[in-house]
Amino acid sequence: MKTCFYLLLLTPCLALPVAAADAPAVKQAPAAPSAVMPLPEAPSAVIPPPAGPTADRLAELTTYSAERKPIKLEEYLDKVAASNLAYAAQRYNVTIAETVVAASKLFQNPVYQFSGARDLTYYGRQALPGYYQYVVSQTFEMGGKRTKRWLVARKNYAATSATLQSFLQNLRLDASAAYADAIALGKVAMQFQRTATLLRELLLAQEERQKAGDISDVDLLQTRVEVRQFEAELLNAQAQANNAELGLNAFLGPKFSSTHWYPVGTLDVTPKTTELFKLLFSAIRNRPDLIALRHMRDAALANINLEKAKRIPDINVGVGYMRSTSSYNDTSPQPLYNMGVLQLSMPLPVWNRNKTGIAAANAQASQAQLQLDDAEVKAGVAVRQSLAMFGSAHERVRLYQSGVLKDVDAALEKRVLSYKRGASSLLELLDAQRKANEVWISFYTAQIDHARSVIELHRSAGIWLVHF
Repeated sequence: MKTCFYLLLLTPCLALPVAAADAPAVKQAPAAPSAVMPLPEAPSAVIPPPAGPTADRLAELTTYSAERKPIKLEEYLDKVAASNLAYAAQRYNVTIAETVVAASKLFQNPVYQFSGARDLTYYGRQALPGYYQYVVSQTFEMGGKRTKRWLVARKNYAATSATLQSFLQNLRLDASAAYADAIALGKVAMQFQRTATLLRELLLAQEERQKAGDISDVDLLQTRVEVRQFEAELLNAQAQANNAELGLNAFLGPKFSSTHWYPVGTLDVTPKTTELFKLLFSAIRNRPDLIALRHMRDAALANINLEKAKRIPDINVGVGYMRSTSSYNDTSPQPLYNMGVLQLSMPLPVWNRNKTGIAAANAQASQAQLQLDDAEVKAGVAVRQSLAMFGSAHERVRLYQSGVLKDVDAALEKRVLSYKRGASSLLELLDAQRKANEVWISFYTAQIDHARSVIELHRSAGIWLVHF
């Protein structure tokens, strides 16, 4: 009866939400427009946007001086090593490796244990004795694991340091190549400047001759067209040279990249040596990437010894203190007493003798040796290729310097004199000027190819220094 009575009371209450849901929706008057837009509902986990650069950082990045300042190659490379941000980031790899070496020498932390027990069956004077135990234990690594782990960390640290040196060497050589490009493009722009100056002088002379009636209007118009065309080419050459100079800042940090530097020097660069044996010997001995691979191979070999040492179980030794409470139980009374505790534990190498770890370490060592052998073979091939490219580029430069440049300048000078005497046409003079431009630009191209071949020869041989 009580149950039926409760159901009768609950029925109207349960019907209320259903009736409310079935009732037609009452139209509400539209709310007045608000000046403040409603905020969207915030998600459950809001990720804050990354912090932008500070005001000082923005000022550092946006500050730029239009004044051009000269810089020599040695000074430029010093600034690259001191301020390049990518190199600064790579240096943290060495710091990380140092911390790994320091961590490999540390002992394991001791373990503090507390345990206690009391009787839950009897209470009061009939309660059986309880006890409290305090133990401090220490794990002792056996088989020289700590020393072997430190040796592996040291080898990895040496490999990381050599990798950093390889990064710095490539950075310096890449910066040297950009420096050489800026020099070459500057010389090309100067050649176009000389041509434009000569054509302007020719245009002035043509205007005087046209006024005197010595030439027709067609010759004057054609001279003006050539002058305008060369001026357009001069603007393009100047823009490329300016871009190459600005590209030097890509290797510098914010401290120096706000200045417009321009290179000072020539492209007369010679390699340290061109003897194949010396270059191969230097590559195998001095290339930082090969040195890093050797350290990685040594680290893999040291890791084999570490994995073998892991077969020896570690010993855990603990000392402690145990206190047993007194009991007045009628059946088993016991007085209060204290005890010293000595624990000794070690895993039994029954199922796992670390054979898989040793096998993996052996495979890694074999892999590291093969990678080193492959890199040494490729280094020898790179030296031979770079030497062949240098020989070809050197012959091209020598060919131009042996008389081609003098001949083309002499031919242009004679053509100008011949035109002034009326023995040559304007088309012949302009053709001689174009040919002189092509020869000089080809010479500068050969010079930059020669400089780059020296840089790549030094890169393949592990030689750091390049002098322009």
